[in-house]
Amino acid sequence: MFGFVKPFVPLLRVGEHEFYRGAYCGLCNAMSKYTGLSSSVTLSYDMVFFALVRGALAGDEYILKKKRCAVHPLKKRTMMMQNPSLEYTARVNALLVYYKLRDDIADERAIKKMTAGVLSPAVAKMKKKAGADETLEEAVKRSLSDLAKLEKEKCSSPDAAAQTFGALLSDLLSFGLSGANERIARQIGMHTGRAVYLADAACDFWKDKKSGSYNPFVLSFGGEMTEQNAQTVKNAVLLELSALCRALELIDYSGFDLTRECALNIAIYGIKNAFFAEFEKERLNDKSLHSAGN
Repeated sequence: MFGFVKPFVPLLRVGEHEFYRGAYCGLCNAMSKYTGLSSSVTLSYDMVFFALVRGALAGDEYILKKKRCAVHPLKKRTMMMQNPSLEYTARVNALLVYYKLRDDIADERAIKKMTAGVLSPAVAKMKKKAGADETLEEAVKRSLSDLAKLEKEKCSSPDAAAQTFGALLSDLLSFGLSGANERIARQIGMHTGRAVYLADAACDFWKDKKSGSYNPFVLSFGGEMTEQNAQTVKNAVLLELSALCRALELIDYSGFDLTRECALNIAIYGIKNAFFAEFEKERLNDKSLHSAGN
């Protein structure tokens, strides 16, 4: 995903932070085991959120222990022991990384294409080891193909692009679940995907405008990020986060109190804080460049 889906640590209690770090290390360990040691370099905060929510919906048992690992061999760290949701998330991550790299290889920009080409053999090995379900793989390919089509058509609707990515996360998070939990997972995946897509496109506005890369906000706003447009972008992301919080509250957190606190911290504070900080940094950088040029 995009790096926005992480906790706002100052508002986490000590136990909650330790639990989250344990889930992070547990997912790293799962990736090393199920998709190869090198795949741990693709670990992201986004996928930790995915694993925690998936675990609560699936009713997985969370066991945390102090363990050493290859990355931190000298000191034991809190680590979540392997469970089905960590394994599933590791395999999903391998698929997402692989097809994102395929998309980069098809990109016309030389640097991006060259970098992706260098990494391709390692990522292909990671995806092969993951052995993901064909249905999952088809969902990823279909959604990324739909996004590529919107890009080729120069679709100026941020909503259409965000909906496509949201549908992908909806399919991935709900896969294999049933009943109410499947419906809840679909809502969580949809609003998480929509929020992070809109946030990422907003933060990339100035870079994409300069390079000519596809960005629905650049097209929709005619290349101008006015104060009104900036507020429109923020409101759109906040609307998705509000819907995400409502969906998260539908989960039965019996025995998953720490998961609830971490997930809601991310949805209420973490994504918003990460997005606002990055967005304002990019706006200030753009203003500084224009001031320097005058």
